[in-house]
Amino acid sequence: VGHAEQPESLFNNERLYPSMMPWLFPYGLGAIGQEAMKDKPSEKNQKAHFLMYHDKRFQTDPIFPLLAFNQAQIQQSALNSYLLAKKNKFTTICDRLHSLDIKVLDSISKRMQAGESVKPETEAEKQCFQVLNDLDAVNGTVNGSISSKKFMRNEIWSLISYLGAPCWFLTLSPADNKHPISLYLADKQVEFSPELHLPDEAYRLIASNPVAAARFFHIMCQSF
Repeated sequence: VGHAEQPESLFNNERLYPSMMPWLFPYGLGAIGQEAMKDKPSEKNQKAHFLMYHDKRFQTDPIFPLLAFNQAQIQQSALNSYLLAKKNKFTTICDRLHSLDIKVLDSISKRMQAGESVKPETEAEKQCFQVLNDLDAVNGTVNGSISSKKFMRNEIWSLISYLGAPCWFLTLSPADNKHPISLYLADKQVEFSPELHLPDEAYRLIASNPVAAARFFHIMCQSF
């Protein structure tokens, strides 16, 4: 794999995906962000369009779905960092980072990894926890991040506090390796004809197409 002297940018770079995955863009055209496209869609909508391509080459590719999602996370994190740097409190954050006690931070990390519930007591520990809050401000809107899940849990607890605890629960666990709809979405056949698949074959179909599993789960959730 060749490497250039300067790394490629993830932003406004129409050559990025054809350079990384020429087997998906053999002519170098139709990639994300190219100016030649009419009614140029957003990057998110264009990735969703690729994942619904007719021959499912983007769905079954082992690299594209994960890479596209990871790069979206990186872009969102970078954008949030720039927005945070323009706020008035950024100088305070910088001073806090410079004065941080690394030994205390390392001790807190090891205690939390061991499963201990750590509560800040000293001033140095409070500074370390404040840095974690600063990181949450950056990652809070990044899909799939720990901070976004933390904010989601806070919203759930707030709803329970305001509306009260739910009186019943519904546990939904669809078996995507057994349901004919999910197997059809994962397969490349055009006509829907429910067929019995051997267990190994069904597992291979689902494992090779994460988009089909996600679409099937969405269909089941929308049914309720």
